[in-house]
Amino acid sequence: MPFIMTKVNRKVTKEQELQLKAGLGKAISFVPGKSEEILMVGIEDQYHLYLRGDGTQALAYISVAIYGTADHQGYDRLNLAITELFYKVLHVNPENLFIDYEDIKSWGTSGYFIE
Repeated sequence: MPFIMTKVNRKVTKEQELQLKAGLGKAISFVPGKSEEILMVGIEDQYHLYLRGDGTQALAYISVAIYGTADHQGYDRLNLAITELFYKVLHVNPENLFIDYEDIKSWGTSGYFIE
C-alpha cells in the first residue's frame, strides 16, 4: 500500500482536497503495480511550515511511502505529476515543494505482517 502524506501551510478547501486526492490517485499509477485502489492519502492543511525563515509563501512537504519498489521505477513521472498538481491546485511554486520518498521494506495490515 502506498501512502502519501501532505503538509501545506495554507487552508485547503474541500474542493481542493478532493482535487488533490484524485490527482494523487492518478499520479501513483506511474509506479508499476500501484493504483488509487491501494493508495492511502493524508492531507494536513494550515501546517506551520517555514522555508528560509519565511512562512508567507505557499509551501508544501510531501512524504511518499511505497512498498516493493526498490528500483524506483516511475518515481520521476510521479514526482513531476505531484509537483504540477500542487502548483495547479494550491499555487505552490515548485521551488517551495519538497517530496520525500521512503522505501517500505515491511508493513502490516489486517493483522498480517508483510515482508
